[in-house]
Amino acid sequence: LWSALNLSISIHYWNNSAKSLCPKTSPIPLKSLTETELRIKEIIEKLDQQIPPRPFTHVNTTTSATHSTATILNPQDTYCRGDQLDILLEVRDHLGHRKQYGGDFLRARMSSPALMAGASGKVTDFNNGTFLVSFTLFWEGQISLSLLLIHPSEGASALWRARNQGYDKIIFKGKFVNGTSHVFTECGLTLNSSAELCEYLDNRDQEAFYCVKPQHMPCEALTHMTSRNSEVSYLTDKEKSLFHRMACGETSIAGNQVQSGS
Repeated sequence: LWSALNLSISIHYWNNSAKSLCPKTSPIPLKSLTETELRIKEIIEKLDQQIPPRPFTHVNTTTSATHSTATILNPQDTYCRGDQLDILLEVRDHLGHRKQYGGDFLRARMSSPALMAGASGKVTDFNNGTFLVSFTLFWEGQISLSLLLIHPSEGASALWRARNQGYDKIIFKGKFVNGTSHVFTECGLTLNSSAELCEYLDNRDQEAFYCVKPQHMPCEALTHMTSRNSEVSYLTDKEKSLFHRMACGETSIAGNQVQSGS
Protein backbone atom coordinates (compact mmCIF):
# COMPACT_ATOMS: atom_id res chain seq x y z
CA LEU A 1 0.00 0.00 0.00
CA TRP A 2 2.90 2.33 0.48
CA SER A 3 3.35 2.34 -3.28
CA ALA A 4 0.22 4.48 -3.36
CA LEU A 5 2.05 7.29 -1.54
CA ASN A 6 3.22 10.12 -3.76
CA LEU A 7 6.42 10.58 -1.75
CA SER A 8 9.58 8.57 -1.45
CA ILE A 9 10.62 8.93 2.15
CA SER A 10 12.85 7.17 4.62
CA ILE A 11 10.86 6.24 8.06
CA HIS A 12 11.66 2.47 7.83
CA TYR A 13 -5.82 -23.81 33.52
CA TRP A 14 -6.45 -20.79 35.43
CA ASN A 15 -5.69 -22.27 38.94
CA ASN A 16 -6.36 -19.64 41.52
CA SER A 17 -6.32 -19.94 45.27
CA ALA A 18 -9.67 -19.00 46.71
CA LYS A 19 -8.57 -18.32 50.25
CA SER A 20 -10.17 -14.89 50.23
CA LEU A 21 -13.53 -16.13 48.92
CA CYS A 22 -16.25 -15.69 51.50
CA PRO A 23 -19.94 -16.52 51.21
CA LYS A 24 -22.34 -13.65 51.54
CA THR A 25 -22.96 -13.12 55.24
CA SER A 26 -25.19 -10.06 55.22
CA PRO A 27 -27.77 -8.63 52.80
CA ILE A 28 -26.64 -5.77 50.55
CA PRO A 29 -28.82 -2.65 50.71
CA LEU A 30 -31.18 -2.57 47.74
CA LYS A 31 -30.19 1.01 46.92
CA SER A 32 -26.49 0.16 46.50
CA LEU A 33 -27.28 -2.87 44.37
CA THR A 34 -29.59 -0.86 42.12
CA GLU A 35 -27.06 1.93 41.64
CA THR A 36 -24.37 -0.60 40.70
CA GLU A 37 -26.64 -2.41 38.27
CA LEU A 38 -27.60 0.86 36.58
CA ARG A 39 -23.95 1.82 36.23
CA ILE A 40 -23.08 -1.56 34.71
CA LYS A 41 -26.04 -1.29 32.33
CA GLU A 42 -24.87 2.17 31.24
CA ILE A 43 -21.35 0.91 30.50
CA ILE A 44 -22.61 -2.11 28.53
CA GLU A 45 -24.94 0.10 26.48
CA LYS A 46 -22.05 2.39 25.57
CA LEU A 47 -19.98 -0.62 24.49
CA ASP A 48 -22.89 -1.90 22.41
CA GLN A 49 -22.99 1.44 20.62
CA GLN A 50 -19.26 1.26 19.94
CA ILE A 51 -19.51 -2.32 18.62
CA PRO A 52 -22.82 -2.59 16.73
CA PRO A 53 -23.87 -5.75 14.85
CA ARG A 54 -22.13 -6.08 11.47
CA PRO A 55 -23.79 -8.98 9.61
CA PHE A 56 -22.22 -9.96 6.30
CA THR A 57 -23.21 -12.25 3.48
CA HIS A 58 -19.73 -13.18 2.25
CA VAL A 59 -16.18 -12.77 3.50
CA ASN A 60 -15.44 -10.69 0.38
CA THR A 61 -17.57 -7.86 1.80
CA THR A 62 -15.44 -7.65 4.98
CA THR A 63 -12.40 -5.43 5.45
CA SER A 64 -9.32 -6.34 3.43
CA ALA A 65 -5.87 -5.10 4.43
CA THR A 66 -4.59 -5.75 0.91
CA HIS A 67 -7.14 -3.46 -0.74
CA SER A 68 -7.07 -0.69 1.88
CA THR A 69 -4.91 2.39 1.31
CA ALA A 70 -2.83 4.55 3.63
CA THR A 71 -1.68 8.07 2.76
CA ILE A 72 0.70 10.29 4.72
CA LEU A 73 -0.86 13.71 5.27
CA ASN A 74 1.35 16.76 4.61
CA PRO A 75 4.45 14.62 3.93
CA GLN A 76 7.95 15.95 4.49
CA ASP A 77 11.39 14.73 3.47
CA THR A 78 12.49 14.75 7.10
CA TYR A 79 10.79 15.30 10.42
CA CYS A 80 11.92 16.84 13.69
CA ARG A 81 11.82 14.99 16.96
CA GLY A 82 8.48 15.68 18.61
CA ASP A 83 6.66 16.21 15.31
CA GLN A 84 3.35 14.45 14.68
CA LEU A 85 3.01 12.22 11.64
CA ASP A 86 -0.58 11.71 10.47
CA ILE A 87 -1.75 8.93 8.17
CA LEU A 88 -5.19 8.76 6.55
CA LEU A 89 -6.40 5.19 6.21
CA GLU A 90 -9.24 4.25 3.87
CA VAL A 91 -10.43 0.70 4.39
CA ARG A 92 -11.93 -1.37 1.58
CA ASP A 93 -13.41 -4.82 1.27
CA HIS A 94 -11.93 -7.72 -0.70
CA LEU A 95 -13.75 -6.50 -3.81
CA GLY A 96 -12.07 -3.10 -3.55
CA HIS A 97 -15.21 -1.27 -2.43
CA ARG A 98 -14.84 1.49 0.15
CA LYS A 99 -16.28 0.51 3.52
CA GLN A 100 -19.09 2.76 4.75
CA TYR A 101 -18.61 2.13 8.47
CA GLY A 102 -15.77 1.71 10.96
CA GLY A 103 -15.14 -0.61 13.87
CA ASP A 104 -12.04 -2.36 12.52
CA PHE A 105 -9.52 -3.47 15.16
CA LEU A 106 -6.24 -1.85 14.11
CA ARG A 107 -2.81 -1.85 15.72
CA ALA A 108 -0.53 1.08 14.95
CA ARG A 109 3.08 0.77 16.11
CA MET A 110 6.24 2.83 15.82
CA SER A 111 9.62 1.32 16.64
CA SER A 112 13.34 2.03 16.55
CA PRO A 113 15.29 -1.23 16.17
CA ALA A 114 18.57 0.58 16.87
CA LEU A 115 17.28 2.00 20.16
CA MET A 116 15.16 -1.08 20.96
CA ALA A 117 12.25 1.28 21.61
CA GLY A 118 8.65 1.32 20.53
CA ALA A 119 5.38 3.21 20.96
CA SER A 120 1.78 2.96 19.85
CA GLY A 121 0.03 5.31 17.48
CA LYS A 122 -3.34 6.89 18.15
CA VAL A 123 -6.17 5.59 15.96
CA THR A 124 -9.25 7.78 15.42
CA ASP A 125 -12.24 6.03 13.84
CA PHE A 126 -14.52 8.35 11.86
CA ASN A 127 -17.09 5.51 11.50
CA ASN A 128 -17.30 5.98 7.73
CA GLY A 129 -14.51 3.72 6.49
CA THR A 130 -11.72 6.19 7.21
CA PHE A 131 -9.29 6.36 10.11
CA LEU A 132 -6.72 8.90 11.20
CA VAL A 133 -3.55 7.31 12.59
CA SER A 134 -1.25 9.72 14.46
CA PHE A 135 2.32 9.07 15.59
CA THR A 136 4.46 11.32 17.77
CA LEU A 137 8.08 11.02 16.61
CA PHE A 138 9.96 10.55 19.87
CA TRP A 139 13.44 9.71 18.60
CA GLU A 140 16.06 10.94 16.17
CA GLY A 141 17.15 8.71 13.33
CA GLN A 142 15.30 6.07 11.39
CA ILE A 143 12.09 4.59 12.78
CA SER A 144 9.75 1.94 11.45
CA LEU A 145 5.97 2.31 11.28
CA SER A 146 3.44 -0.49 10.97
CA LEU A 147 -0.32 -0.54 10.73
CA LEU A 148 -1.92 -3.96 11.12
CA LEU A 149 -5.50 -5.07 10.68
CA ILE A 150 -6.00 -7.40 13.65
CA HIS A 151 -9.73 -8.06 13.10
CA PRO A 152 -12.17 -6.59 10.57
CA SER A 153 -15.14 -4.78 12.03
CA GLU A 154 -17.33 -7.78 11.20
CA GLY A 155 -15.03 -10.03 13.25
CA ALA A 156 -14.89 -7.63 16.21
CA SER A 157 -18.69 -7.45 16.18
CA ALA A 158 -18.99 -11.24 16.10
CA LEU A 159 -16.62 -11.60 19.05
CA TRP A 160 -18.57 -9.06 21.08
CA ARG A 161 -21.87 -10.80 20.35
CA ALA A 162 -20.42 -14.21 21.22
CA ARG A 163 -18.88 -12.84 24.40
CA ASN A 164 -22.29 -11.65 25.60
CA GLN A 165 -24.24 -14.69 24.47
CA GLY A 166 -23.42 -17.00 27.35
CA TYR A 167 -21.07 -17.91 30.17
CA ASP A 168 -20.58 -21.60 29.40
CA LYS A 169 -17.44 -21.20 27.25
CA ILE A 170 -15.31 -21.84 30.37
CA ILE A 171 -16.03 -24.70 32.75
CA PHE A 172 -15.17 -23.98 36.40
CA LYS A 173 -14.67 -26.60 39.10
CA GLY A 174 -14.38 -25.72 42.78
CA LYS A 175 -12.45 -27.80 45.29
CA PHE A 176 -13.99 -28.07 48.74
CA VAL A 177 -11.81 -29.47 51.52
CA ASN A 178 -12.98 -30.68 54.92
CA GLY A 179 -10.32 -32.41 56.93
CA THR A 180 -8.87 -35.22 54.86
CA SER A 181 -11.72 -35.37 52.36
CA HIS A 182 -12.28 -33.17 49.33
CA VAL A 183 -15.03 -32.75 46.73
CA PHE A 184 -15.16 -31.01 43.34
CA THR A 185 -18.38 -29.30 42.28
CA GLU A 186 -19.52 -27.18 39.33
CA CYS A 187 -19.03 -23.41 39.62
CA GLY A 188 -19.67 -20.38 37.46
CA LEU A 189 -21.11 -16.90 37.10
CA THR A 190 -24.48 -18.47 36.31
CA LEU A 191 -25.50 -22.05 37.05
CA ASN A 192 -28.48 -23.88 35.61
CA SER A 193 -28.95 -26.12 38.60
CA SER A 194 -31.71 -26.82 41.10
CA ALA A 195 -29.16 -27.87 43.73
CA GLU A 196 -28.29 -25.72 46.72
CA LEU A 197 -25.72 -23.10 45.75
CA CYS A 198 -22.95 -21.28 47.55
CA GLU A 199 -22.80 -17.61 46.63
CA TYR A 200 -19.52 -15.69 46.83
CA LEU A 201 -20.21 -11.99 46.59
CA ASP A 202 -17.76 -9.21 45.80
CA ASN A 203 -19.08 -6.40 47.97
CA ARG A 204 -17.27 -3.75 45.96
CA ASP A 205 -18.60 -4.67 42.50
CA GLN A 206 -21.72 -6.54 43.61
CA GLU A 207 -20.72 -9.44 41.38
CA ALA A 208 -21.43 -12.97 42.53
CA PHE A 209 -19.81 -16.30 41.73
CA TYR A 210 -21.58 -19.56 42.48
CA CYS A 211 -20.69 -23.16 43.25
CA VAL A 212 -22.92 -26.16 43.84
CA LYS A 213 -22.80 -26.76 47.59
CA PRO A 214 -21.36 -30.19 48.41
CA GLN A 215 -23.16 -32.35 50.92
CA HIS A 216 -21.88 -32.22 54.48
CA MET A 217 -19.50 -29.34 53.72
CA PRO A 218 -19.90 -25.61 54.38
CA CYS A 219 -19.48 -23.01 51.66
CA GLU A 220 -16.36 -21.76 53.49
CA ALA A 221 -14.63 -25.03 52.61
CA LEU A 222 -13.93 -23.83 49.06
CA THR A 223 -10.13 -23.59 48.69
CA HIS A 224 -9.20 -23.79 45.01
CA MET A 225 -10.67 -23.21 41.57
CA THR A 226 -9.75 -24.82 38.25
CA SER A 227 -11.02 -24.10 34.76
CA ARG A 228 -10.90 -25.45 31.24
CA ASN A 229 -12.32 -24.39 27.91
CA SER A 230 -15.50 -26.04 26.69
CA GLU A 231 -16.22 -26.99 23.09
CA VAL A 232 -19.12 -24.57 22.75
CA SER A 233 -18.83 -21.74 20.22
CA TYR A 234 -21.26 -18.95 19.42
CA LEU A 235 -19.56 -18.12 16.12
CA THR A 236 -20.93 -19.33 12.80
CA ASP A 237 -18.61 -21.09 10.36
CA LYS A 238 -18.67 -17.94 8.23
CA GLU A 239 -17.61 -15.84 11.20
CA LYS A 240 -14.88 -18.30 12.16
CA SER A 241 -13.36 -17.88 8.72
CA LEU A 242 -12.57 -14.26 9.61
CA PHE A 243 -10.08 -15.42 12.24
CA HIS A 244 -8.00 -17.73 10.08
CA ARG A 245 -4.54 -16.22 10.14
CA MET A 246 -3.29 -15.25 6.71
CA ALA A 247 0.23 -14.52 5.54
CA CYS A 248 1.84 -11.34 6.89
CA GLY A 249 1.34 -9.59 3.55
CA GLU A 250 -2.40 -10.07 3.89
CA THR A 251 -2.71 -8.54 7.37
CA SER A 252 -0.33 -5.62 7.02
CA ILE A 253 -2.05 -2.46 5.85
CA ALA A 254 1.04 -0.31 5.91
CA GLY A 255 4.70 -0.49 6.81
CA ASN A 256 7.51 1.89 5.99
CA GLN A 257 10.24 4.03 7.50
CA VAL A 258 10.56 7.69 8.49
CA GLN A 259 13.70 9.70 9.13
CA SER A 260 13.51 12.17 12.00
CA GLY A 261 16.13 14.58 13.29
CA SER A 262 16.70 17.06 16.05
